Amino acid sequence: MGGGGGRVAETAKARARRATLLRDEDYRRLLEQPTVGDIAVELKKTSYASVLKNFSLETMHRAELEFLLDAAILEEGLAFRHYMGPDDRKLLNLWLENFDIELFKNHFRLQMKTGELEHADITRLFDLADFHLTLVDREKLFAGAAWRDILGSVKKESLRAALMEIIPEGYDMSGTEDGAAFQKMAFAMGMTLDRYYFDSLSTAAGAMGGSEGGMMKMLVGTRVDLMNLYWIYRGRRFFNMLPEEALTLVTKVRYHVDFQMLTRAAFADPAAFSSVLRDTPCGRVFDVEEKDAALRELQVEKNIYRALSMAVDRVFMSGSQGFQNIAAYLMLKEFEIRDLIAVIEAVRYGFDRGVTERALIRRLSDDVAHGTKSAINTKSGG
Repeated sequence: MGGGGGRVAETAKARARRATLLRDEDYRRLLEQPTVGDIAVELKKTSYASVLKNFSLETMHRAELEFLLDAAILEEGLAFRHYMGPDDRKLLNLWLENFDIELFKNHFRLQMKTGELEHADITRLFDLADFHLTLVDREKLFAGAAWRDILGSVKKESLRAALMEIIPEGYDMSGTEDGAAFQKMAFAMGMTLDRYYFDSLSTAAGAMGGSEGGMMKMLVGTRVDLMNLYWIYRGRRFFNMLPEEALTLVTKVRYHVDFQMLTRAAFADPAAFSSVLRDTPCGRVFDVEEKDAALRELQVEKNIYRALSMAVDRVFMSGSQGFQNIAAYLMLKEFEIRDLIAVIEAVRYGFDRGVTERALIRRLSDDVAHGTKSAINTKSGG
């Protein structure tokens, strides 16, 4: 189906799928579960049933459930192909390439850190959807035990070479190296992959015309602006990068935040990062008063995704037809899964449920938030 009919079908399906996203009461119920397996059982009663149907849910481990949730985005994205012509299919494949990137990053970190994937046979999970990786060679990725073999699974030669250059000569990653050095390299590799992805996506969006192109530029561009600032912020604050080093993280393609503003942010004191942005639309994202360092970072991340949610709302409120509706829905699904992973980890590691609620991208209504806390306190005898 192509042309106007395809646009109508794409838009209708995206809006219909938006109505299946979890509600406040779903989050309340999930936060009350005592184990990860219980969360999986509850999720099977929702729109996630299709990716969970062939698994033993009661004994499911955290890593396995989180992978399945990520795969739900992929499965839903692929379902839109039936309504698309070749150009939109190409754009959808590019959008879903982020799945390749996240899979690669997670596999690299786990394999190099532990030598095994935490209780989860990830390779068998690929039977859940009809898809193939486009950026990464699947067989090479999972067969590789050494870092050179894992990096060799990246199909694009220039990207693979850029990743190879990040690791110093003679660094064998045998498990005896300095942990901080490994984290810095993993961060740099992740930024290289993300920069490649957003540059490619921004270029594709920039080539689109009409209202569809304008909405796509707004969606992708807003994210690029916020991610560029966040990468600088993290590089300076957590990895002691020099301003010049932090600026190498940013994308080639930009939206409203130009290189001059990025430079001012990079040369600012990381502790006063938000002051440089105070008079810009991005200022409130980084202006966080939370004193606890861990909670502060959660707040910044939450602010970023809430700002992106506002951009998504603009797409749906516009009433216009086109691929931007699919992109907007897939972003909402991504944010929902980020919240679900926060819930899973809160249950798995016994985090404070009230703190978890405040860290969610979704704004739980006051009555739901209160009900969640009351239920938890009753269960714990508090």
